[in-house]
Amino acid sequence: MAREAALYEIPKVLEKARVLDDSVLARYNESVKSAYNSDKAREVLSKFGKQGGELTDSNPFMLVALQNSGLLDGARIATRQDLETASRISPHIFSGNYIDFGLSLRTPRDSYRPNDLLAETLGKELKQRRIKLGKGKLIPISALRLRENSDSEYGLVFDLSEDAEELENLFQFKWDYMREQGLAGAYLDWGGWGSDSGGLAGSGGDGRVVVVSDESAPSQRSDEQKEEEILRAAMGPRFNLSKCEWNSADKK
Repeated sequence: MAREAALYEIPKVLEKARVLDDSVLARYNESVKSAYNSDKAREVLSKFGKQGGELTDSNPFMLVALQNSGLLDGARIATRQDLETASRISPHIFSGNYIDFGLSLRTPRDSYRPNDLLAETLGKELKQRRIKLGKGKLIPISALRLRENSDSEYGLVFDLSEDAEELENLFQFKWDYMREQGLAGAYLDWGGWGSDSGGLAGSGGDGRVVVVSDESAPSQRSDEQKEEEILRAAMGPRFNLSKCEWNSADKK
């Protein structure tokens, strides 16, 4: 028998990156109204729009709120590595858009006043978890939570999620634009990779939300949807589920 070895690996999870469609917009806006109390926080979080069937506009606050809203049906906000892979396979997939994917923390204080409290909060949490900041950390959206804070000019601060234990060093990646201190948004746009976006609440129509989903996993449907599918299969297409009766032509 010939001795041989495959020069490729089949991934354990088949994932796909996609630009999120606008079907989530109404439910997201309702979740913001119910989960956040201050007008300031709601204003920062309520900037999503829609165009051509896609969800538009983006800022790190909105992405964290969306990620933790339970509305993504098992998907997650794309990371830097996800976007690198997608761009390598389909070089023009994000042309003309900017994509937020996390936060860049260089120092635990920021000369830009609106971000100083946020940088300080994250810096303290890193220290509490014995995570060394070093020359800077890239914090993905999945590692963040939001908390209302009346002292913040955004009405919100970022907290590290409970399972955020290891964060990647900022200089592990190549950046085309970078702030030298404080806190900034990390993004991909037509100019390259940036970690210099100090205006964390800013949002523009060119923004898109990219999510990653497991293509091999079944859709996370609600129990109600599953029950409806079972009933349709059992009763057949001639049964009107909304009225719980047979269509008139099929009544016995």
